[in-house]
Amino acid sequence: MKLYAQHGSKTGDKLLYGLGKNLIDGIIYSPKDISLDNLKANIHSIASKHSDKDLFVDPQYYAVFAANSPSSKMGYLIDPDTYAKEYFMIKRRSQLEKIANIREVIQKSLSFQCSMDVTGIISPNILISRSFDSIESSISKNFIMESMEQYQQLKDERPLYVTLAISREALTDKTELSDFLNDITLIDNPPDGFYLLISAGSPSARMEIYNDDIIAGWMLINHSLKLNGYNVINGYSDIITPFLGAAGGDAGAYGWWSNLRIFSLERFLPQGDGGRLPLQRYLRCALLNRITFYELDQLRNLIPEVLNTLPLDSLYNVDNGSEPERSNEVYQSWEAIKCLNSTIIQANIKDSLTKCQECLLAASQLYDRIRIGLDSKSNRDHLEPLAYGVKLFTTLAEIDFTFDKI
Repeated sequence: MKLYAQHGSKTGDKLLYGLGKNLIDGIIYSPKDISLDNLKANIHSIASKHSDKDLFVDPQYYAVFAANSPSSKMGYLIDPDTYAKEYFMIKRRSQLEKIANIREVIQKSLSFQCSMDVTGIISPNILISRSFDSIESSISKNFIMESMEQYQQLKDERPLYVTLAISREALTDKTELSDFLNDITLIDNPPDGFYLLISAGSPSARMEIYNDDIIAGWMLINHSLKLNGYNVINGYSDIITPFLGAAGGDAGAYGWWSNLRIFSLERFLPQGDGGRLPLQRYLRCALLNRITFYELDQLRNLIPEVLNTLPLDSLYNVDNGSEPERSNEVYQSWEAIKCLNSTIIQANIKDSLTKCQECLLAASQLYDRIRIGLDSKSNRDHLEPLAYGVKLFTTLAEIDFTFDKI
């Protein structure tokens, strides 16, 4: 399974370092956070130096309804001389009920991307915000069904991925989800794959995603699409990445801020005045979680197994109280997820599910040995929904697999 960087603000040298050290297999760019000239120059430069890496541009059209608000935070997306001129056409929902308007949005977005040195093209779509039984869902299906026809007119041979953006609320109704998947997997002129996004209410709402219904639904979408011959790129997938790979996903992606690890439209809405920067954390494979650097510093002598024993552990120097440079945190995180991917994802789904179970059990046992108080984001609250989510997925996918309790 490939791992991509989810691009965002304050990039610095993160992408170049990640590519150079083979921590990531490519980049999904965010036009919101980079000017058009810089985007083109950046993609051209990286494509010439790293021809083996995958480069994509997320059209971010799912934010179009937020763009109607004068207080929205759309960054470069609605700059009248750049992306708005190229493809980001602000439309109301009623306007997107018309196929002609959908085709126009798709044509402009695909033409724009085809002019750059990307390795794949991502077709735009809106967010299904509440239910698959909705006008939004119908609009989304029309974006999916129209994409390949519009793309073929451009005579470009790069793979086409259609955005599929779904809210966590929509995932809770499994009957509607099943009907929706049947509709999109049986279209006459299908794309090569999907760029799949699962939306939470807020990037800080971690437990909205760590929910058994959400994890099971996310895995089921990957499994169903893969069975039907599609490739699946999971955006903003963070630590759930290897579990999605176990279900059939081809790639996961995340970045260095919380809003690049959990997908939410809140990223495009007005924010408060901000506050202190988040504590640097260490992603421990065996815990399937991040702990704070000071928790790592307390635990590394008490429980040596708390360390991954991977090369980038060196960024958390014990002589500095295990506190890394802030820009280095994401490097260690990417390294850890790539390690988890190689551990969990096997040649067949049952072997992969067995590895999921083993890792969840090992995480539970390691947490049992920790006797210090942990930060709320460092504790074991994620393990039960992960375990129940995987178990529910096997039921929904009708996979004969006994998933034991952790």
